[in-house]
Amino acid sequence: MLVIGIDVGGTFTDVVCSDGATTWKAKSPTIPDNFGEGVIKGCELIAGQMEVGLEDMLSAVERFGLGTTAVTNVLATRQGLRVGLLTTAGFEKHLHLARGSRVNVDGWLEMPWNPVGSADIVGIEERIDRGGNVVEPLNEAAVERAVHRLCAERGVEALAVSFLWSCRNSTHEKAAADIARRAYPGLPVFSGVELHPIQREYERTTMAVLNAYTARALDGVEDLERDLRTLGLKVPLLLLHSGGGAMTVADARESPLGLASSGPAAGTVAAGELARVVGPEDAMCCDMGGTSTDVSVVMEGTAERRQQAIINGLVTGVSSIDVESIGAGGGSIAWIDSRGMLRVGPKSARAIPGPVCYGRGGTTPTITDANLLLGYISPESFKSGGIELDVEAASAACESLGAEIGLSAMEVAYGIREIAIAEMEKAILARLASSGHDPRKLSIVSIGGSGSLFVPTIAKQLGFKSTISSEFSSVLSAYGAASADIRYEKVLPVDLVLPLQSDFAAEFEGLKHALDSHLEANGVPGDQREYCCEADVRLYRQKAFITLPLDEARIDSDQLAQTFKALYAERYGPAAYSETTMVELSTLRVVGVGRTTRARLPEDARGAEPAGQLDPSAAREVWTERETPIEVPVYHLDALHTGHVVEGPALIDTSDTTIWTPPEMSTHVRSNRSLETLSD
Repeated sequence: MLVIGIDVGGTFTDVVCSDGATTWKAKSPTIPDNFGEGVIKGCELIAGQMEVGLEDMLSAVERFGLGTTAVTNVLATRQGLRVGLLTTAGFEKHLHLARGSRVNVDGWLEMPWNPVGSADIVGIEERIDRGGNVVEPLNEAAVERAVHRLCAERGVEALAVSFLWSCRNSTHEKAAADIARRAYPGLPVFSGVELHPIQREYERTTMAVLNAYTARALDGVEDLERDLRTLGLKVPLLLLHSGGGAMTVADARESPLGLASSGPAAGTVAAGELARVVGPEDAMCCDMGGTSTDVSVVMEGTAERRQQAIINGLVTGVSSIDVESIGAGGGSIAWIDSRGMLRVGPKSARAIPGPVCYGRGGTTPTITDANLLLGYISPESFKSGGIELDVEAASAACESLGAEIGLSAMEVAYGIREIAIAEMEKAILARLASSGHDPRKLSIVSIGGSGSLFVPTIAKQLGFKSTISSEFSSVLSAYGAASADIRYEKVLPVDLVLPLQSDFAAEFEGLKHALDSHLEANGVPGDQREYCCEADVRLYRQKAFITLPLDEARIDSDQLAQTFKALYAERYGPAAYSETTMVELSTLRVVGVGRTTRARLPEDARGAEPAGQLDPSAAREVWTERETPIEVPVYHLDALHTGHVVEGPALIDTSDTTIWTPPEMSTHVRSNRSLETLSD
């Protein structure tokens, strides 16, 4: 029995394979124009380590999980389909107005991105009121004319439909979508109420529009699944969605926007598992890959979520793990701004050409080049993707950039690292502030090949309890892709003031039945299905809500209100809540989870080393300060056993990452080849 997980990053494609006793890992350079090529190459590397043929290995796989950037890349490059929008007549501008919200672009407040041009939005004569009553019947002839004009004359490639109050009565919207599907059978058509049947017309519209925009983003994923089946894979390809669960490619086709944060979600899933193993189940997750750093929070081993993910500046109805992202990854490029100040990111060297030290044509120094020059990375121990690091090239690039502002190569490298630390700290503090968490009660789990060089320093400066890293830190997102359960949600709008007059038992049962059918279609046995219920609760008529767990058998209105009050005061301050303000139940949600074959973190069967001196394998000069380097002992992770303690300053090398232990800190080797770094 084999389980494979893959994470397609901006620089490397990470692969993890486990048979329950042994775990193999590999990195393959990501091919930007054909990410499937990097996936198959990574599988070939794993098969080589196992000393079997690729077909033999794939045929023995019982689960194949993939964290993909396919949708992310379409949104980032804005190369999606041309979308047409049908909406209620008189409300053609509500998507562009975006409720008056603004996004910060390089310090300037701008209107959010517009995925649909004004000429491709058509108002349709129809009207439903807030009670679900028909005020004006749907003009079906107008729908037919609008669809024909948009497709035949305007050249739209996908269609979104979103009418006012369709959450109360969906007949008009569904009828319009059906007319479009009958008229143009091959046209991707997305209905807002089918995707997100919740009050808030703007979120329903963005859901329909962005799903239509990314409707062809999974073509490459389908090609990959077909190629893998040709090579011997017998099980469905499972994709990691933004909510931290897995879904089939066919289900992802129904709502591709749900994959917008696939990679960060996979890392958070794995970080939650690692935090449970080491002990501190409350943790901040810091995923530093090649292009960005993603920050999330795990409480009691479960990732914090948000029900209205913001994607490309647009508020949507996507249920997602709550992630804060910044453009500071190993491949983030250093540059000089118009004021003569050294800056880092958000532009990235990505896989091609990559950092200067990779020798693939890069000319501008990156964070990886800086770490190499400062001594944090060793050219001898670095073996990711078969790349040999060029220290001289990194030095020349830093020297060239520094000449513009009168700095030496080492000063530029030191500045790049300090700026990266400052940017990561800013993102972490923003995430803490938005959720009201105290860093002294949290650990930080390091994810990604570059993370463990930065996170211990950040944890020390911000006062976190400890840093958790692992032998698999650099491929932890791939491990998450191999271990996430199948997960689906169904929601029901309620909008009733507490206390409730109904227990909603029939409604809960209806949502569970829909999820049950979905899980059955995915081949999940009945005894492997689990369900949990949630409620979105808010102060009467407010926009902000808090999601609370719910007992499906009985809704205790008093208990629900008291729990909401406590969490609301914790998040916004006790003065923000008034006892006289009514509390409203906005939405009911049922989450269906299918337990599947999944990877497990391997145990370290060697036990602790007998008492005695733990000698370093080497030493190297590291520029921990700007003026002069210090000699730092270097250990190799393979030589460390459970129970060992490494005193800082020190470096722990592996084949694809390095763990930094700052001065006045110590790294303790825990079970499952995990490491915990603590302040002395």
